[in-house]
Amino acid sequence: MRRFRVAKTAVIGFALSALVVIALPCLSADLSSPIKYGPPRQLAEIKNGDIDESSGIAVSIRNRDSFWTHNDSGDRPCLYLINRSGETLADIRIKGARAKDWEDIASFRWGRSVYLIVGDTGKSVLSARNTLYIINEPVINSRVRTVEPAITIKFKYEDGHHDCESIAVDPVLGKIYLVTKSTNNKDRECRVYELPFPNTKGEFELTAQAIAVLKIPMVTAMDISPDGLRAIVLTYSDAYEYTREKDETWSEAFARGPRRIKMPKRKQGESICYGPDGKTLYLTDEGKTPPLWEVPVLGDQ
Repeated sequence: MRRFRVAKTAVIGFALSALVVIALPCLSADLSSPIKYGPPRQLAEIKNGDIDESSGIAVSIRNRDSFWTHNDSGDRPCLYLINRSGETLADIRIKGARAKDWEDIASFRWGRSVYLIVGDTGKSVLSARNTLYIINEPVINSRVRTVEPAITIKFKYEDGHHDCESIAVDPVLGKIYLVTKSTNNKDRECRVYELPFPNTKGEFELTAQAIAVLKIPMVTAMDISPDGLRAIVLTYSDAYEYTREKDETWSEAFARGPRRIKMPKRKQGESICYGPDGKTLYLTDEGKTPPLWEVPVLGDQ
């Protein structure tokens, strides 16, 4: 597989934020108007033998009632579009990309464009520079088979190598967020890093800056709502939702404890996203014919 060669470009400047250590409460009581979620329900099984390690999920903004997913490792640099019935509508190859250890995907609007971001950021790339591929989300038709990255970000962490399985974009603040995955039972915490979203297309080399420490072990996925006010962080068991006031940074928001949201039992769940309403949650699982789950919103919210 060809390696994507990075052009030498100026690095976007950004300020270093202070680390914030977060205590994890048993219950959340500090959210002003929390969403009321119902019990998780399985919508379908993904009926595609090529999808056997679904490691990320993102709602499609340009293709109605559908989601993007990808395999963890050992696959082509390929994204799969599935519907709510688990049927595959398309598979799209990212031209020039590598897929050594893809871990998460997110969809978002930026200006007049709609993007997908996918990260080659897992433990298999610890000795190399991590890569984020950002593409314009395609409208699926019979002619779409490959897409080229609009933006490619090669990045390193300011403090060494990390295993990261969680990527999200806040389209309001214009920032990319990554949460590391800690397997150290003693620490039982994960670190949040921030990257600026480039204002132009091209290839960039950046350094991710640490902004917070979450007292949550084994974080496997995350997403940020389209309004930039909620972040959902997933573990192998349940999920934790943080809220941000409009005049706050995420560093400040992560300083408050999250609320815990019950997730379905999964074999090895490593994906979560907000739905088209920016509230309903969707998950997949790893393995053959993985389930597609929905965590619905109760009432008129």
